[in-house]
Amino acid sequence: MIEQYFRPGVRYLWNKPNDAIGPLNGALVPSVMVSNNLTYDGLDGHQAVIDPPLLVNVNGLGLAMRATVPHSWLDYAPGRTSHLQIGGNDILTGYMSGCLIARGTHLGVMSAFHVGTIVGNPGVNQTVKQNFFANLPADVTGFNPAGAWTHGEVAAIQASLGGGGVATPNILALVTAGGVFYSILMFNVSEGGQWVNLAGQRRWCVGGKKLVQPLNRIRVRGSLL
Repeated sequence: MIEQYFRPGVRYLWNKPNDAIGPLNGALVPSVMVSNNLTYDGLDGHQAVIDPPLLVNVNGLGLAMRATVPHSWLDYAPGRTSHLQIGGNDILTGYMSGCLIARGTHLGVMSAFHVGTIVGNPGVNQTVKQNFFANLPADVTGFNPAGAWTHGEVAAIQASLGGGGVATPNILALVTAGGVFYSILMFNVSEGGQWVNLAGQRRWCVGGKKLVQPLNRIRVRGSLL
């Protein structure tokens, strides 16, 4: 499970796959975007954010420099719900601002879902939620990754990275192959005023991760009403 690699202060080079743009009809659609390499790039220069054990033994992370973290990507499809079969890889999706992430059996296979609500569009959101409600797996569980972090927590970590536009926060959801949910706080960071390297890869620093207890089916249903 890749949650071990998301420890505060760990740096990555990574570009998020594009959102899956399509009709805003609430449909359940297969995830189509391919995951991009998530490449280990050492530890952040701001030691205030680094997980203390890493300062003593960075090899304990289990990653070699420029190694990639294996994962699958679940689309954010605004106005629809994307689904992806859960296989051997853990699944990442995002960015998160309030969408429900779920797990359950769909078309006979265990799958992850990203319920693609849109900030500020209640009409579309109602359609998305109603359609997922109508197709809710009997064994569904879910969570709200964005709800795991308070504004104060994010601001404090951002300040330790320099603040003032030096770091831009984003939240990713992690669904492990075994069905465990995590919320991952990541900061796009700049070096010399540049947010990307010469290869066009964005620079990221992990702010932290949180294990999130799953909502049961009753609570998932309630979140869709």
